[in-house]
Amino acid sequence: MSRAARVRVAAVLAVGALTLGGCGTGETQNGTGGTGAGAAASSPSGGDTVKIATGVDGQTRTLAHYYQQRLADDGVAASVVDVGTTREQIFDALRTGRATVVPDFTGDLYVFARHHGPAADASASPSPAATGSEDAPRGLLDSLGQLLGITGETGPSDDDVYRALPGVLPEGLEVLDSSGAQRTDRFVVTAETNAQYDLGDLDTVDKHCGKLSVGMAKGYADSAQGQRGLKAYYDCAPRSTTEYASTGELVDALLSDRVQAAVLRSSEPVIDDDGLVVLDDPNRLFRPERAVVLGTEGLGDAAVSSINGASADLRTEDLTTITRLTDGTDSAMTPEKAARFVREQPR
Repeated sequence: MSRAARVRVAAVLAVGALTLGGCGTGETQNGTGGTGAGAAASSPSGGDTVKIATGVDGQTRTLAHYYQQRLADDGVAASVVDVGTTREQIFDALRTGRATVVPDFTGDLYVFARHHGPAADASASPSPAATGSEDAPRGLLDSLGQLLGITGETGPSDDDVYRALPGVLPEGLEVLDSSGAQRTDRFVVTAETNAQYDLGDLDTVDKHCGKLSVGMAKGYADSAQGQRGLKAYYDCAPRSTTEYASTGELVDALLSDRVQAAVLRSSEPVIDDDGLVVLDDPNRLFRPERAVVLGTEGLGDAAVSSINGASADLRTEDLTTITRLTDGTDSAMTPEKAARFVREQPR
């Protein structure tokens, strides 16, 4: 069965399950469930309504509904609000009270906060992301590791980034418990390419790298995790690097052998659907991206407990499901319905 067929089957089954189980749920047309814009301003458990920003992309939009539904089930009034899709807009909304919390991912959040928050002072070495400089041999990854107090030949771990987040956040914001769900970039090849070169992890790629064309997202090849990172961390100089405007185009190029390797998020469904081989990244070239919720200080205990509980339940495979159901112009589900479907899966 082709990848597209598998996606359609999964979507049909998912929609059917929601149709059978969703009667009388009180969905509203504004996509915020039973606690939308018209909901009461206070929660049954006490405190103001928790306003959840939709975040920076499709995954965070669905996660906003995921947390809203969990809060509502736990008796905490919550609504989903769209305050923009840039972190500048979202941080401003948190600061001004137009949003209370937002789902995000640790690595990107750290980098943004580090270069836009109180820690971005003259005493720290700015990264190329902030200045456009190419002085550091590993660019942003070196700067990120240095800012985290990491030296040596490896990049930061998931825990390194998460533990450092509180120190770079603006006053009045705090990070809640992180989940186990991640969408860290990964270097992937087809099973055929893996068998041809007997690849195990990125440490074994160097002697074959000159034979490989590597596909990457637009703007990625010149980043610290692109050509420079592969060379610095694994002595890998690809035959060529080609950028693609969409994940679909990149995946098609990989499956048709126009490129022999690709950098994809770990939550991309095609990895499982087409049996792609993920090469381990022992030196941690790719920046950790673990799902986390950023919130305003003073969030009520009931809300914090509910959000942390929802985060504890969230898995990487849930992010894959979200992408499968909501990605593209012909998506199978709205973010609200996809969130409900994810929550109904056995844990």
